[in-house]
Amino acid sequence: MILMLLAVLIIPFSDAIGKWLSSTYSPMQITFFRFLLQAILIYFVARVLRKKIGAFKTIYLYLAFFISSCMFLLFWGLMYLPLANNIALFFIEPLVLTVLSIVFLKEKVTRALLIVLFVGLLGTMIIIRPNWSAYGTAAILPILAAIFYALYLMTIRVSKDIKDVLTMQFWIGIIASVFTSILFLIAQPFDLEVLSFNKIDHSLWWLVFLLAVVTIVSQLLISNALYYANASLLASFQYLEIISATLLGWIIFNDIPDRLTMLGAIIVIFSGVYLIKVERNSKD
Repeated sequence: MILMLLAVLIIPFSDAIGKWLSSTYSPMQITFFRFLLQAILIYFVARVLRKKIGAFKTIYLYLAFFISSCMFLLFWGLMYLPLANNIALFFIEPLVLTVLSIVFLKEKVTRALLIVLFVGLLGTMIIIRPNWSAYGTAAILPILAAIFYALYLMTIRVSKDIKDVLTMQFWIGIIASVFTSILFLIAQPFDLEVLSFNKIDHSLWWLVFLLAVVTIVSQLLISNALYYANASLLASFQYLEIISATLLGWIIFNDIPDRLTMLGAIIVIFSGVYLIKVERNSKD
């Protein structure tokens, strides 16, 4: 549990770095650097650990599309939304994953499940209301990111081809880098700000590198935590991110969430935690 606690407390650092970089680079450019460095760093980690990178599998294409879309939308949202608000809206992901599991995996629907989904949706609406007034359609971006992340997790959940995390993350990094590069070329004639490739500021390379390192370390911590504790229990720790996100947003960007945003976040958090409890009880 200590490993998971460390992971969820440092994950918002990657969001804070992404928000900082968004003042210089486009969301697509940050996404490109993040996945390119992921592939490079994992390759060298595998060499140091003397582990062989496995062969490419088709499933990695879907995973790369889902997770790169998620990251792009999160970074895009961070251009406009305060850090804590962005993460609070992203917290609907467990609820989205449950809905997707019901629709596509035909998982059992109970009255308690329907109630918690409704309450979670209510919490999301409470968060969106002040953010929609202040930031417009940008408030939808982290929600779309949550949908793509839920698709990413569901794909991993149903796949039987994923046996090596390092291999999976390496190929996701490679594919996402190629995918974003193609989008750069397609978008160039249209001069779209969010898809532009801006001039490289070499003084910010340490932040780009730090973004990749923080992301990889948090994923490794989560992967190792799963060996020592129940996945449902660990998932409930995810909601501690709002604490570190709020503190970082306040310290670095002087952003403090309003009362409605915090109220909605609390409702979504309790809905997610109860959802995890219901799922765990159904497995016992």
